[in-house]
Amino acid sequence: MFSTRPHFLAKALINTQRVYPKLNSNLRQFSISTPRLQTIPVQVSAQGTGFVQNITVPGKPFTFSTDAYTVLGGNESHPSPIAYSLASLSSCNQVTGSLVAKDLGITIGEWNVEVEGNLPTEVFVGGKEGNPNWKSVTLKARVQSNLEGGNDNPRFKQFAAEVERRCPMTALFRNSGVVYSN
Repeated sequence: MFSTRPHFLAKALINTQRVYPKLNSNLRQFSISTPRLQTIPVQVSAQGTGFVQNITVPGKPFTFSTDAYTVLGGNESHPSPIAYSLASLSSCNQVTGSLVAKDLGITIGEWNVEVEGNLPTEVFVGGKEGNPNWKSVTLKARVQSNLEGGNDNPRFKQFAAEVERRCPMTALFRNSGVVYSN
């Protein structure tokens, strides 16, 4: 699933050891063929005040910021963490779909993804007892492929089922008890 050239992996492991010594315990090379990672170490760091937070990915040139909706007291100067959670679901499905398509020998083109969620505010904003989780989340994806017959093609059905099974963000939403549909 995640393969890399041996010299690149060695360099990545050395850099990871220097920057994130605690993450080393999560890495293990398989002893056969091309080295693979059993886990991908992920870390973010953040600083902020009030409703705005600036997030960086250590060792990478990536930064992004979050803010809250005005109804919550924020200024909406950046996407909310709530919007980013749905964006993560969308993009993770596309990344997973690209991996699955490669494994199944399917050629994939453009993706068009829409995600809609319903987030109750009684616990999150109102402070009531209970679960502040999403009530429901729906993901709709249109994917160009080299398969004839669209959704009715058995290979496309296999592709869609495998994407849903393997996507970490889909699992996170589904396993949290959210009413999830796609």
